[in-house]
Amino acid sequence: MSHVVPIAALFCMAAAGAVFGIIAVSRRRKKNKVRMRYGPPTPHLAEEGAGDTEIPRLLHRIWIGPRVFPPYKDLRWIRSFDTVNDDFRTIVWKDSNVTRMIEDIFPEFAGLYRGYRLNIQRADLARYLVLYEYGGMYADLDMAAVRPVRELLDKNPGKRFFCFVEIVIEPDRAREIGKREPIRREGKRRGLNEIAEDTERIASYAFLCTPHHPVMLEILKEAVNRAVFPVRRQYDVFYTTGPDLVTSVIHRCRTGRDDLEVIGKSQADGFLVHHGSATWKTFVNFGFR
Repeated sequence: MSHVVPIAALFCMAAAGAVFGIIAVSRRRKKNKVRMRYGPPTPHLAEEGAGDTEIPRLLHRIWIGPRVFPPYKDLRWIRSFDTVNDDFRTIVWKDSNVTRMIEDIFPEFAGLYRGYRLNIQRADLARYLVLYEYGGMYADLDMAAVRPVRELLDKNPGKRFFCFVEIVIEPDRAREIGKREPIRREGKRRGLNEIAEDTERIASYAFLCTPHHPVMLEILKEAVNRAVFPVRRQYDVFYTTGPDLVTSVIHRCRTGRDDLEVIGKSQADGFLVHHGSATWKTFVNFGFR
């Protein structure tokens, strides 16, 4: 008895396999789907909240650079915001969206944005500009949501700006950082900072604020002040656009602002967890130091 499979049957088997393959891919894509739209927000989304007096229920995510978005094979961190903070609408800002926003709304920042050496610096500036214009929440893509941030908002009804403590540094360690990093010594000479780093470092990986908040405006002004420094070391990114810039402004504005809330490290970890993938470091060559 012949065991040869007719050619027609082979075609049928191949077609069936292709169909099952398409179904499997479709299911995987559906499983990994993240509820989001690409920025800027439409007018009705931008107006969610009450003008400049309430924090809009918008979650901004920023992805600057040539790599495909979303950047992680495991999307649990990103999807956690859809599950935990389901009252927030996700807005993704990519290169073209950010560039268009700057050209249309912040032309005075166009040279600064283009002049940065690194994409991570552009991503830092972009988050400050987006939050200043539209308000809402910003969170890095390597963060996971643990509890709804609306609980934070409900417990602090008079607050218009929330930031989070990233780490508490021992005083000796703070002085050691200042002595080791040339950019801090130069900043001290120009009157921008003390030699020692602040012992309570404020994160740049998450914020909540109302549109046009004065503290975010101060962060933007400080970014302009620090743009004169070349980036030669990893810490220089922290200083020019990252956590050190934010920390300096927050501690300066903290006194006398009743609408500013700094969330301590233990409480912050109850709402948002930063996994610290630091993918930007992978693409930066500091070998010329």
